[in-house]
Amino acid sequence: MREGVLKTDRSKLLIACTINLLAVSTVFMTQPIFLELSESFKIDITQARYSFSIVSLFYATTFLFLGPATDKFDLPKIAVTGLLLLAITVFYSSYVASFSLFILAMVLVGICAALIPASMFPHIAKTSPKNKIGIYMGTIVASGTLGVIFGRVSMGVLTSIIGWQFSFRIVSFILLFLSALTFLSLVERHDEKSKNHQKLTRLYANSIRLLFNPKILSLLLAGFSLFIGFLGMVTFLTYRLIAPPFNFSSGEIGWISFAGITALIAPFAGNLSQKIGTYKILFSSLLVCLLSFQLMGWFSSIALTSLGLLLLFLGVYTFQPLLFLLIGQNVPKESIGSASSLYILFCIGGGSLSSIILGPVWHSYGWHGITILCSISLLISLLIMSVIALKERDIEGGH
Repeated sequence: MREGVLKTDRSKLLIACTINLLAVSTVFMTQPIFLELSESFKIDITQARYSFSIVSLFYATTFLFLGPATDKFDLPKIAVTGLLLLAITVFYSSYVASFSLFILAMVLVGICAALIPASMFPHIAKTSPKNKIGIYMGTIVASGTLGVIFGRVSMGVLTSIIGWQFSFRIVSFILLFLSALTFLSLVERHDEKSKNHQKLTRLYANSIRLLFNPKILSLLLAGFSLFIGFLGMVTFLTYRLIAPPFNFSSGEIGWISFAGITALIAPFAGNLSQKIGTYKILFSSLLVCLLSFQLMGWFSSIALTSLGLLLLFLGVYTFQPLLFLLIGQNVPKESIGSASSLYILFCIGGGSLSSIILGPVWHSYGWHGITILCSISLLISLLIMSVIALKERDIEGGH
């Protein structure tokens, strides 16, 4: 009986991770095709990056409004709705004739894509067996990471073969299929009422109140700073690779992104932290990220750039699930949806802002300027985590 329940839990986890992966991939699928977008819409190639900036910015901002709703409403139904709307908007974006309409489509893609992780993160947190919550949460985080890689690799490779418009249409049909699968697998047949009977306005107030908790805000800002550096480097890496001495095509950019497969470490980060210590793992992860920036930033070598990407994803996605678990330990269980949404808002929000604000740096100082500012952002994250760790040690020492 217990084995059957475990298999059901695993199959539901697999579906949740699959739809989360696809949703996140739609946010990142424009990154390797900046050149093709600039040619299709006859715009300067540096303007093409706004396709990622806008989709990721609206993706992140949507979490601010979704958090309280996910604490109240049926989570699988939210996910199914998101998948259906996302399939429609991705399909629509493949037919637009102007860059301004494409940007509008990216706004809608970002909003719809956010519905899936916003509902699946708390769904897994609430339904995981207590003794497996670490590995289950690590797995859902890893699926989002694989979404980043899958979006970049698949879109880069498919675009080089059939063009970006047909690639978008393939993605939309996959999303449509997954919406049906999710409805059949995760949505309960009976109409179960939400267990949280608080008014939505009160839930929004509780969500905002989380930001006034110094420790939670500090942890969120650490994620914010990390992702400014992380997604800043990854976004402008596309411009770096299509220029001399690399002269990469979209397909080659897609394949080099596969180095991010090291993000699969995420499900095991929780177990590692129990053996080694959470803060030791967190600090080691940030130092690995810092090393990766230097490898990518100062050497014109394909091997070192690939190694840098490999180390970057390894560091970021060892850090990220542990950060989420620390946040979860400091919030009430009924606010876990709000907490997870704020967490994604700060992380992806930092990344989307970096792709906008680092534009002038790229124009004036090039790749080396990007490397320096992203490294500084990473050092800020390291400083914040050091302050948190010292305060926690003082509190434990006081007892």
